[in-house]
Amino acid sequence: MAGMETIDGVRVYIPTGEPATVAARLAPRLVTLKGARIGVLDNCKEFADVVLRGVAEVLERDYGARVRFWRKSYLGIPSPFAKEMAGECDAVINGVGH
Repeated sequence: MAGMETIDGVRVYIPTGEPATVAARLAPRLVTLKGARIGVLDNCKEFADVVLRGVAEVLERDYGARVRFWRKSYLGIPSPFAKEMAGECDAVINGVGH
């Protein structure tokens, strides 16, 4: 459980919690990418946009997918677009840079 600890006289927040013990079910895989509505979430890490644009080009060119981009304002926050993406997309790619 999260708590505070004193290390060398400095109070430090320890951001740990209980591990998840309930198994989560994965979403079913798409049967095909042909004509799929693909959402792309750019987490704004360096070069994520470059990699994701390349992936989007292949999806559009080779599969006729319709790709829409969203970009978070900061990589350390949850996506504020999750509900919107779930309603508009058959699948979502969450990109990471380095």
